[in-house]
Amino acid sequence: MRIDHSSGEVLAFDNMMNRPIKGTNSWNYYSVVLDIPVKSELIAFGILLHGSGQIWIDDLSFEVVDESVPVTDHNATEDLSDEPVNLNFEDGNRG
Repeated sequence: MRIDHSSGEVLAFDNMMNRPIKGTNSWNYYSVVLDIPVKSELIAFGILLHGSGQIWIDDLSFEVVDESVPVTDHNATEDLSDEPVNLNFEDGNRG
């Protein structure tokens, strides 16, 4: 899900990349929680399938939650360094 300003600026974003759904699964509940700023113009949402297979979505809903529910926004949860790190790519992590 992505929240955009009318200028095209992305205000909030979560594609569940840090918590992918893998393998064969029964129906399950998944959620994306984003703050919707007053200047928001567009809410875009969808579902991606990587590789072969089938995927279904049902009972999609938008709900207002209180501040006790943590956002899943990549920008809100990433702990990025102010300086570049591991520029020689030798630590073996592939993200």
